[in-house]
Amino acid sequence: MAAPVEILSRLLWVRDAAALPDKALADQLGLEVKALTTLVAAQPDRFPETLVFHLTAEERQHIPDAPVLAFTEAGAALLTGLVPGHEPALLTLLPAFAEARHVLTAQAELSLRVTALEQKLEVVLKLLQGEEVEGVPKQRPIGFITDQNLPHGLKSGQRDAKKG
Repeated sequence: MAAPVEILSRLLWVRDAAALPDKALADQLGLEVKALTTLVAAQPDRFPETLVFHLTAEERQHIPDAPVLAFTEAGAALLTGLVPGHEPALLTLLPAFAEARHVLTAQAELSLRVTALEQKLEVVLKLLQGEEVEGVPKQRPIGFITDQNLPHGLKSGQRDAKKG
């Protein structure tokens, strides 16, 4: 049985879902692709389009080996009981498929975190270079304060009166 990394490398991202091409699934089960395709075609009500995709010609152009079908995790699970003698292979494939899906999800989350960190780093670099950054208050210089640097509405005479 293939390791999750091998399954991950064969997964496709089709119509906003992770899916395994018919050839990859057939290889995992030790079947011919034609037998798998025939099984799905014979029971269209059991394999809805949301779980087993019939790939369009345009989708197939971008995929090596141009598969006809792509199975989601649930679509592959539907094969259990329909492929006599291959239940153990399916039952070991499904956890690997799920683990591969979790890796994809973790990768997407990591990508979002890296993007957020890059944005924060960009703000820090701008601040270090002395550039103004929107949303960050401008710092007041350290040292003597001139009348123009006083807080709004406070004059130098009032400041001196408050000190004494």
